[in-house]
Amino acid sequence: MRAKEKLEFNRREFDYFDHVRKSIYDLYPLRTDKRKTKDYFSKYLYADARYRKKIKTNNGTHETVSFHENKDEVDHLIAYRVRKEIQNAICDDKTFLYAYNIIERDHNPYDEDQKGKTVKLKPETLASSEEVERECSCYKEDYPKSNLGDYLLDEKNFEFYNERFCDFIVDEEWWLFVFNKSYEIFDRLRVLAYDPFKAHYLANNIYFGDMLMEETILDLLLMLINNYNYDLTPVQKKKLKMLAISIEQYRNEQFLVIENKYLEIIPSLNLNEVKWMKATKLFNHHLITQWVTHPDFTHDQQLKILRLIEDKYLTEKQCNPDFFCYDLSDCFSQLHQLLSFNEHPPGNNGSPVSATTVNPNSPINQLPMVQMIEHLNTSLEELKEQNARLTQIITQQNEELRLLHEKHDEETHNMMMVLNDHTENYNRKGLTLAQLILVFYYMLNELGVNFNNSLKVQWARFLMKVTGKHIQNIKTELNIDFESTKTKKNLKIVGDLFRELLPKITAKIENDSI
Repeated sequence: MRAKEKLEFNRREFDYFDHVRKSIYDLYPLRTDKRKTKDYFSKYLYADARYRKKIKTNNGTHETVSFHENKDEVDHLIAYRVRKEIQNAICDDKTFLYAYNIIERDHNPYDEDQKGKTVKLKPETLASSEEVERECSCYKEDYPKSNLGDYLLDEKNFEFYNERFCDFIVDEEWWLFVFNKSYEIFDRLRVLAYDPFKAHYLANNIYFGDMLMEETILDLLLMLINNYNYDLTPVQKKKLKMLAISIEQYRNEQFLVIENKYLEIIPSLNLNEVKWMKATKLFNHHLITQWVTHPDFTHDQQLKILRLIEDKYLTEKQCNPDFFCYDLSDCFSQLHQLLSFNEHPPGNNGSPVSATTVNPNSPINQLPMVQMIEHLNTSLEELKEQNARLTQIITQQNEELRLLHEKHDEETHNMMMVLNDHTENYNRKGLTLAQLILVFYYMLNELGVNFNNSLKVQWARFLMKVTGKHIQNIKTELNIDFESTKTKKNLKIVGDLFRELLPKITAKIENDSI
């Protein structure tokens, strides 16, 4: 069983799941290189051995030795347990041959004494790297590739390609992207297949802004799922079958419509209470488009729906990047353009020209058929006239915007001049340390305490407790230079501070500022 799948299918058995998962995914690209695998273990997974060596070198004890883990290094207190859990996860995965034996030997650059325990190593030969590569290929983990021909060496892949390449007017790069993405999604799907009725959304909600590409990737994914049986347990085989059935069912158009439970209550529907993940069936771009363009919603409601879905998607993508891995920014951008376009249509009779011309492969192509036909029936002359009117409107609006910008800039400049006269150098977070020193200087002077009858060190200790600032910084600021420009500016601020409550102090400050 693949290490990734064993980890997910049995995650409750792993006390240090996050550490184990990170290490396994870090080691994936290093599996064919024994030296790089050893370097990774030494750098991140043997802090305990490094700790023991430091104690021995310094003739110290646990209490006297200062030790800190390096960046991303597993804590020395749990490093051994993490290694054993990694070994448990990879023990049946032949591609982790080198990693398994490193853990089993328990040898590392920090322990000088070679451990004498009996170990059960997996056989290594000079051809082990090539064997690991072949095993990766059997697991369909040999991606991404830079050469389409490498994918077509596989008989099933070639069959799939051969059946379609004459029907598609696309180039080699397009096909290479399709195979690379299909393998990547297939890898992710198998990891999530412990819950097939959720995992299928990863396949059915593919979005790359190219409907032909999305359908082809989905076809290829189904081919991979239906023909893959390498190193699978009976449970895995059944769950992959469930996954394939779920993907096929969800492709039916009846699953790609807004549910009646929402449509029946649109007039009273509280948009803020809709569970948008379920309403869009985990962010399917066809369903998102239907919600945003539904004619029973007002323009403001459509904008609100788009904003709510987009915000929810971005939040979920940040929390679950492995599941919500598609970039829907272009989809949202196209929908924003559509709503903006429909709010200010350029046509003769006020009817909108379809925004599908922005991107023929965008979700906007899912608009009602009547609107699509209206667009197609628009004559060339009408489009030219509309374009001329639009150009005239844009030119006029640009001039108005230019005048507004000039007026705005002038008003902003005047306001800033006024504000600067009254609030110059004020800190929104409060007074600076130098300003605080001046506040206490004049207040304590008013009480008869000054630098002549008290020590500055006493002032420093007092101010340290009151302000929480470092005592050395306070000592520096206590050397007040009343002639400096900085102090004169600070005196103006402090003088304004005392003006209402203690005007006598303000008068003294203004006198000192001369």
